[in-house]
Amino acid sequence: MENPSHVSLKRLVKCGISLGVYAASGVRALLTRLTGKAPRGSCVVVYYHSILISQRAQFANQLDHLLRYANPIALSERTMLDPSVHYAAVTFDDGLETFYDYALPELVKRRIPATMFVIADEIGKAFGPTGSLEKVMSLKQIRTLPDDLVTIGSHTLTHPFLPSINIEEATREIVQSRAKLEEILNRKILFFSFPFGGFNQKLVEICRKAGYQRIFSTLPQFALSVPDEFVSGRVRVDPTDWKLEFRLKLAGAYRWLPWAFALKRKVITNTFAQRMFPGKGHP
Repeated sequence: MENPSHVSLKRLVKCGISLGVYAASGVRALLTRLTGKAPRGSCVVVYYHSILISQRAQFANQLDHLLRYANPIALSERTMLDPSVHYAAVTFDDGLETFYDYALPELVKRRIPATMFVIADEIGKAFGPTGSLEKVMSLKQIRTLPDDLVTIGSHTLTHPFLPSINIEEATREIVQSRAKLEEILNRKILFFSFPFGGFNQKLVEICRKAGYQRIFSTLPQFALSVPDEFVSGRVRVDPTDWKLEFRLKLAGAYRWLPWAFALKRKVITNTFAQRMFPGKGHP
């Protein structure tokens, strides 16, 4: 288990770097306006997991914050981003009952659309790591979600880390989860999100062949940049996020993280190669 102080330091560093990105983006937008042009429209997709009863007020505050700084949109809409407008889309993974009990009422109150990614074979069951199991919504609860506000997407059949299983099993998880949800819910399932954010190009192609309209990673990047975008990024948010932290995530200021992840992987790979093959040059 990580030292809590170490976790807080990492969180502070991420927040600090993101604040710098946010400031740089503001300067760039100002310079763009000074040239007589309008900055490009932007969209951030945020994703939650569980909303506990003790976190409902914090979640509600975040929704109010979202309404102040972004235009909420439904992912089911083919939205063309207007210049100078910042959009946000809200998503949830796993289909937990806490969404139905605590998050949904706050979304309905503010008329904020959301997309819920459901694990098809876990409906009505307990789900999560040992010691932290939570109830997944029942079929009746999912069926009663307001379809004008909540879009249902697939989160596979059983929530595996897809890159770690064989391609036949991964294909079954992707294809059959959509078919099962469409059958039991009698609605089109056009969106898919990768469990644990694990994906590769082969899995993307399987999703495309399966008929999904758009699929979602957990890479904190701007989304919906082009009308036919197929793989969209998302940034994780939690009700316990600091106010500044949430504001920066909502603004897309954490979009530097994928570059940091790639750099970290490269450093680890090179270090491993140097230890395994000392004395040899490596790119």
